[in-house]
Parts: sequence; C-alpha cells; structure tokens
Amino acid sequence: MDKIPEDRRSVNKISRGRKSIGKKLVNRKSVNRTLTDRSSASFFHFLLALLMITIFLTDPASAVVVSGNTHLGVEVSEINPNPARPGEDLLIKINIQNSGDEPAENVIVGIEEINPFIFKYSTSGLYGSGTNTERNFQIEQMRQRSKVELNFYFRVDPKAESGIYQLEFTIKDKSGTSFSRRIPIRVEGNPDLVLRGTEILPVNEDNSSSGAIVPGKEFYLKTSVKNAGNGDAKNVRVMLNLNNSSPLIPLEDNVRFFENLSAGSSENLSFKLLLGSNADVQPYRIPLRITASNNTDSFQIDKVQEIGINVLNRAQIDISSLKFDPEIPVKGQQVSLTLRLENVGDGEARSVKARLEGLEGSGSTGAFLGRLDKDDDAPAVFTFTPGKTGDQDVTLLVEYEDDFGEHKVSENLTYNVKSQEGGIFPIAIGAVLVLAVAFFYMRKKGKL
Repeated sequence: MDKIPEDRRSVNKISRGRKSIGKKLVNRKSVNRTLTDRSSASFFHFLLALLMITIFLTDPASAVVVSGNTHLGVEVSEINPNPARPGEDLLIKINIQNSGDEPAENVIVGIEEINPFIFKYSTSGLYGSGTNTERNFQIEQMRQRSKVELNFYFRVDPKAESGIYQLEFTIKDKSGTSFSRRIPIRVEGNPDLVLRGTEILPVNEDNSSSGAIVPGKEFYLKTSVKNAGNGDAKNVRVMLNLNNSSPLIPLEDNVRFFENLSAGSSENLSFKLLLGSNADVQPYRIPLRITASNNTDSFQIDKVQEIGINVLNRAQIDISSLKFDPEIPVKGQQVSLTLRLENVGDGEARSVKARLEGLEGSGSTGAFLGRLDKDDDAPAVFTFTPGKTGDQDVTLLVEYEDDFGEHKVSENLTYNVKSQEGGIFPIAIGAVLVLAVAFFYMRKKGKL
C-alpha cells in the first residue's frame, strides 16, 4: 500500500481536530440553551410565586384599579363602633390612594345606601370644615403616591337585627375605569326580654277564673319569656323573687334557664306555687327576676317584672235556724217565719236575698239581707197567712254574689197548718212537727 504523504496526514489530523472542536461547540451551545431555558422557567415560577404571595398577603379591606400610570385603591382605616348598634350612628373612614407614577384626575367616589345603613353625610380635608350630603362626589386631582381620607357617617336602622351587612363603595377615574368594594359591617343589637301571655291557673280545679287563686290552694303561674330586642340573648334566667314574708310558697325549683334566646323568639315556662291558707283576701304581685347578656357580654340584663294575681274566696249560705211565731201556724191567721241565714264560707257574700216559692196563702214571700261576711248571719223574716191546712211544702230560694260570681241555692221545707176548730191533740201534733223541723236543721248544721 502506498504511504500517505506526510503533509496529507497533517491535513487529516487538522480536519479531525476541527470536527471534534465543532462537536464540542455544538454540545456546549445545546447545554447553554438548556441552562437558559431552565433559568427562564425558574424565573417565571419565581415571579408567579411572588405574585401569588402578593395576592394572598393583600389586605382584604382594600381594592385597587389601574388606569394608565395611575394606581387607585381604597382602604378601610376605621369602623366605629364595631360592631355597629341599631339606632346609633356609624363612622367609616376610608383612604383613597394613588400609588401610581401619574396624578389621577376626576376621581368619583360613590356610596351605595344599603339597608340597614342610612347615609347622613361625609367629611374630608377636601371640604375644609364643611360636610358633604351627596352620596357621590368628585376629587379633581390626586397627586401620584398620595392619599385622601374620607369620613362617612351613617345611621343604623333601629329595627336592624344582628348580623353581617355590607356597604358598597365605587371608585371611577376620568378614563371611565371603575371598581366597587363591598365592606362587611357587623351589626349587633341588644336583647330585650319581656314576659308575655301570663296565666294563673289553680291546680285540679275546673270551675276557676284565670288570674284568681284561693287561700290554701295550689296554682300554676304560666308565662313565656320573649326576646323583643334586636340582638340575641344568652344565659337567660327567669326566677321567682319572693321574700320570706310572702304567703306565696314555691313547690318546685324557682329558676328556669335557657342557654340561648334569639331575637324575636320565645320560650314557655311555668312555676307551681301554694298560697298559704292564712293569706289575706287581697291582690298580690309575684316578682320575677330576669337576667341575661348579649353574645359578647358587653350588654347585661337584670330586671324584675311583676305578675299581678287576685286572691278570691267563696261564700256559702246555709240555714242556721228556723222559727214560727206562733209556733203552730193556723189557717186564716197571720204567722211569721224567721229563717236565720249564715255565711259559712271563706269569702264575702253580697246582695243576699231570699224568697219562698210554692206558699199556699197570702203575705210577704221575699226578704233582702244585703252583705254577709265570713261567719256572719242575719234573719230572713216572712209574714203570711196560711190558706190551707195540713202539711205544706215550700221551697226556700237564696241568691247571692261572691268573688266568683252569682249563685243560687234552694232548700225544701215542710210545715203543718192546723184548722181554727182543732183541739189540743192536733195542736200538739203541729208543735211536734215544727220542733222536728227545727231539730233537723239544727242537727244538720252542727248546732246540736
């Protein structure tokens, strides 16, 4: 084989060296491109992460709008009081900021009036010492990297219930770019607890009047506690506030407890009591103490509401004695019948009157006694002339009133009338009958 000339071999070496260097340069460029791509991706991820962090760390009470080289934002600096109170004034301070590199012109700030907030006026250094009563107004120019403080005054509707409400601010610049910001405002009303629908009901007694009790009897005081305020109440207690001298005696636990009572809601409750048997017949008042607080314990309730009750008593009319004069009635001759009526009940009897029904004869058959207090008695006198002989049946009807209304009681009576020609034996028989009737009534009423 022919030898390759020396100079040719040198050229081949150089060519191979160039190719090797070329390959190395290509590989190095590829590596550089890879490094560049990776650096760009890392930088992009860094910017994205920085943007996300910025978004998450941005104050939720602020918002911005960008127009050209202006950069407008709104920030809430004060809410007073916080929470707001129904029926009271509310101050909201906001800052309008231009953090851009150019002045902002013709910036219009507006406030939407949303229930339960009623706009009153606003103040700012823009007005000097004056006020603005318009809900939309204009800031002619805001320097770059400056802010304007605005104070808004509202009235909170007195009927507003507790909850979170929103006020909406709108910002617009001369280019028409605008944004709105809703600011959450917490309103917390105060509870107001009252007792409603109170009843006084005697225990195991059908014929009774609501609101009336009798000495010596048990009864229920039933009522409901209502939150008539505009805020929720917690730890509600209703308790009997009786002193040791009261004739009213609790028969159960004297405290009722409710953990929560929201605005407008109510809870039923009852107490079982006894009125002492020696209690005077007069009106009484049962004091109920109510304590509670609002949810933040910043408002306390501690008051007493009294429940009035009537103490009543029943009257009861009985015949305590019966007497004829003369002792044996005679047909055709005038006779007087005296019935002594006694009030054996515990209450006062009023307008007491009596009459005889079914009488055979002529004369007065009615008597008016008037008022009979407890254990009092009075006579009812009837003067008449019998028109018939033999056994006579009549009915005594007594009418009266007491604390529970009108009453009627009746009693059947039997007596004998003799004839004018009768001898001693009939007279004796008549006397015996009269004495028997008297003995019967005396024994019935416990007089014998």
